[in-house]
Amino acid sequence: MHPRRASLARAAILSLAVSACSRTVAEPEPPPAASGAPVAAPLAWEAPGSWAALEAPRAGPRKALYKVPRAADDKDDVEVQVLSFGLGSKGDVEANFREWFAQFDGDVGARARRESFEVRGMRVELVEVAGTYKIPLGPQGGARRRAPVEMVKDGYRLVGAAVRTPDRGNWFFRMVGPDETVQSARSGFRSVLESVR
Repeated sequence: MHPRRASLARAAILSLAVSACSRTVAEPEPPPAASGAPVAAPLAWEAPGSWAALEAPRAGPRKALYKVPRAADDKDDVEVQVLSFGLGSKGDVEANFREWFAQFDGDVGARARRESFEVRGMRVELVEVAGTYKIPLGPQGGARRRAPVEMVKDGYRLVGAAVRTPDRGNWFFRMVGPDETVQSARSGFRSVLESVR
């Protein structure tokens, strides 16, 4: 084999080996600069090695998506979504929390567990609710933006967080699924939040 090709092959193998490490760094690509002004780097974090990174769309608010390993008796998957709406009003923390709470039966927001802490100069607001979750089936429509049909799941839990950044807008981390799996993944979720930079 030609020496240059051998070097390229070794570099490709090394790159694959590094990307297969148990800890991953998720770092969405920054949007292109519209002017010569400097653009703040996107938020970065480390996800637990046991979480499977799924492909997230390149456009839109979803910046990353992970599948969490199921607990022994749970039959449904748990996903962790990472969302960023930029600096506009869609990134309002309380509005997003209310929208998440509305996906459960009853007034779960009134009894939500809340906590906040600081990470590298960013305020993290954490919420947790449990109950009967309504999964929309089909396109959302109407004044309340609800799907015409919903699948109802008892025994679900949501752990969500907003990371308030000074120059990159608010970023949202949302884990929802069967209670046992979400509870077993709670410490990993918190480690993601503590790793943001």
